Amino acid sequence: MEVESLKDYIVFAENLDKNYQMNAAVKDVTLKVKYGEIFGLIGADGAGKTSTIQMLCGLIAPSSGLIFVDGHNVEKEPDAIRSKIGYMSQDFTLYLDMSVEENIDFIGKLKGMSDEELGQRKERLLSFSRMAPFRDRRAGALSGGMKKKLGLSCALIHKPRVLILDEPTTAVDPISRGDLWRILYEFIVQGITVIISTPYMDEAERCNRVALMQDGEILACDTPEKLKKMVSRNIFSCKSRYINATCKLINEKTDFSAQIYGDQMRVFTTHHTEDLSLVETLLAENTKNNKLDIYDVKKVSPNMDDVYMELLAQETDKKVNWIPFNLPKIGKKAIEVSNVTRMFKDFRAVNNVSFSIDTGAIFGLLGPNGAGKTTLIKIMCGLLPPTKGKAAVAGYDIATQAGLVKERIGYMSQLFSLYPDLTVGQNLDLYASIYGLSKKDKKMRKDWAIELAGLRGKEKYLTGDLVGGWKQKLALGCSVMHQPSVLFLDEPTSGVDPVARQEFWDVIYRFSEEGMTVVVTTHFMDEADRCNILGLMNTGTLIAMNHPEELKKGLPADFYELSSTSTLESFDKLLSLDHLSQVSLYGEKIHISSEMEAQSLQKSIMEDKSLRINSITKIDPMLEDVFIYHVLESERQ
Repeated sequence: MEVESLKDYIVFAENLDKNYQMNAAVKDVTLKVKYGEIFGLIGADGAGKTSTIQMLCGLIAPSSGLIFVDGHNVEKEPDAIRSKIGYMSQDFTLYLDMSVEENIDFIGKLKGMSDEELGQRKERLLSFSRMAPFRDRRAGALSGGMKKKLGLSCALIHKPRVLILDEPTTAVDPISRGDLWRILYEFIVQGITVIISTPYMDEAERCNRVALMQDGEILACDTPEKLKKMVSRNIFSCKSRYINATCKLINEKTDFSAQIYGDQMRVFTTHHTEDLSLVETLLAENTKNNKLDIYDVKKVSPNMDDVYMELLAQETDKKVNWIPFNLPKIGKKAIEVSNVTRMFKDFRAVNNVSFSIDTGAIFGLLGPNGAGKTTLIKIMCGLLPPTKGKAAVAGYDIATQAGLVKERIGYMSQLFSLYPDLTVGQNLDLYASIYGLSKKDKKMRKDWAIELAGLRGKEKYLTGDLVGGWKQKLALGCSVMHQPSVLFLDEPTSGVDPVARQEFWDVIYRFSEEGMTVVVTTHFMDEADRCNILGLMNTGTLIAMNHPEELKKGLPADFYELSSTSTLESFDKLLSLDHLSQVSLYGEKIHISSEMEAQSLQKSIMEDKSLRINSITKIDPMLEDVFIYHVLESERQ
């Protein structure tokens, strides 16, 4: 390879392989990242993203292949690249006993910055990340979203030439994600190159180029627009009052395939049908006999989720033979919470929360990091007593009958609740014994859980060696082996690919149909849209609660979608306009809300040439818009 071939690329990686014992984590990966671009690595847990990133940073050596950063060989010239790279791992690399400001100062001094330069850049980063009020707070006491923003600030303090970020927005709420991208924008316009891995497909839309990874290999690498042209099928969206049953019927009775995205179905034609009226007729004919209405059918463009689905091309039959569910009768209300407050010394984690959930409902609990969701779930599970108030779950009082509550509930934490050093079969055996299942029930339910997880023939695999999607479904199977009346799921699909997420939610709906009540937390708004009822929390308070469609109605502000020739630059300038109540990124588009008269607002934005807006369209708010609106409004109040 000639040195001249490196001149156009700040990061040049050729034929990278990484093997761990007998396992190939990265296979023949070649990446060429141009100066000043945002380059995305997209894939589920176990796809090889983190190993690739760590090789680019020089943290681990490749088994074979070459890596150059800004013309320097990463393996042979580690000192030369150290000052050129800013790196943020998934674990933040923060000093938890030091304050926010002390963490930034420490990294700045390690990078050899002068006091004056460090002071100026620190204040700018604290202001942009909205962390200035928390500069004296110990890092270990920060919420997850705040830790991510602090980690990013530390990575950027010395103004690296290349910023490499390993899933910086995973498991943070949409507002914190917006803050993180705002910080990134500040440095992107200064010419910093960004390599970012993310499971969020709307963030992939913001990248100049994207590499989609699976099983250590790159499936495709190009601009988002060119990748979307790879989708060969035509796509139609539609709505239904019985969306899950309608989706199931379309998949079973037609030549189409259907998937649920939020409050809509996306229907993929298998024979290049382009005629909208024909699609409407075919769908109507196949659903009317079952009294399943469909409406608002329209042809839509592919999104990055569709690209991923197309490339994975998983057409295998994943039908699970369901075992009999014999859930105990618990009455109409599965959960009743009344005036619950929880104090930790002087800190009010949950503030006078009241609500009730019908049996068989899917209840979504949303809120920014640190809103009190996890504390409230621990209270409902009988793991944490409330300071004030009372609650009943599955017909039992959490204070006086906590043992009976625990027998009637299942719980799946974000960390899977599995033992990595046990095999698949041993984990299931352990949970069966904990739940006291009979020999007959144990065999039947263990077989069912293995089938549910798609792990038939893999019973002797160590759980720690499984990829994310398999772990998630195995953990789900373990948590419901005793057939609980109420199931608690804490961000159950974090880190899995779009295919696994769809399958996971199909299972959740089936549980609901069996009469199980499901409580789920998630930061994926399309998943929140699939819940029967949503509760929005902020600073320990329940700020809104209703069906997703009802939450989207009746807001005092109007919502608009904007397209721009420079999305991030326009986003930054729109944030400074006082007459906009919120500004947020949504894929490659910008969403805004305002109570200003529509015609005047649209005119003022289109006539301001510094905003570089191509179009502005009034829209019905999406759930993410509603979430951001309610959280910001509660903070203003």
